[in-house]
Amino acid sequence: MSLPKMTGLIFGAALACVIGATNAWAAGSSGKSDVASATRSSKQRAAKPPQCPLRPGQDWPEAEDQKEATRYRHAILDGIFKQWIDLGRAPTPAEFAQRMKLTQPEADRLLDAMQACGESTEAGILRAPTSELIAIAWPLANIPTGIVVTVDGGKPVFGRCAIDALGVSEMLGKKTTVVEATARDNGTPLRVVVSGQRIVSAEPAGIVIVKGRGCDTMSFFSSKEAGEKWQKEHDGEGTLFTLANAVKNGAEIFGSYSEGLQ
Repeated sequence: MSLPKMTGLIFGAALACVIGATNAWAAGSSGKSDVASATRSSKQRAAKPPQCPLRPGQDWPEAEDQKEATRYRHAILDGIFKQWIDLGRAPTPAEFAQRMKLTQPEADRLLDAMQACGESTEAGILRAPTSELIAIAWPLANIPTGIVVTVDGGKPVFGRCAIDALGVSEMLGKKTTVVEATARDNGTPLRVVVSGQRIVSAEPAGIVIVKGRGCDTMSFFSSKEAGEKWQKEHDGEGTLFTLANAVKNGAEIFGSYSEGLQ
């Protein structure tokens, strides 16, 4: 299963939030000098373009060098996603290096590869403009998205998209995960508890997802009727997923990060 094509990301005003918010928490956790140092390090590395060890394909992750791809998956799963859940935000470059027990230059090169993967296959990260700080790493976001994901034992974080958020549990070893959002049709609070591909509970019971071309056109609806009504009003736009199918889809996509890893 290939990662969903999140084309046409609509950052708009959110870009300003990314820069301001990420710089604020970075200054609090690692100091302004870390940000300046990371920026200088980025310039030093710019001479050699980073390479993504993965390639888009029907059976992601595909790679010519499976050993390197496995190393990459370990790093993004342990150094980015699991640490993100622990911190309640994306890790800084220094925190990533410490977690992975790498020197900062080694960690920076790996983060550059993750950026290249994010740009080419969406199986990586996207950093905030003019910064080394992570804004997005599907299925998570470091800016408010209206979707809050809370993994058992972790802090609340933002989910990038509806289906992404529902796949976090499978990605992190079937840990019980609570996904909270509001219905696009009437603003009703929604709460879904997921364990792997199993729906533990859902409030309200009839939640569906309408998926457009990307994250910014993917929304929760309070009922199938509400989702179909919205589609009809928008010339049939998007694909309607039952909650069970959305959870299965998210689990298949993001479970591939950890599939087969010890």
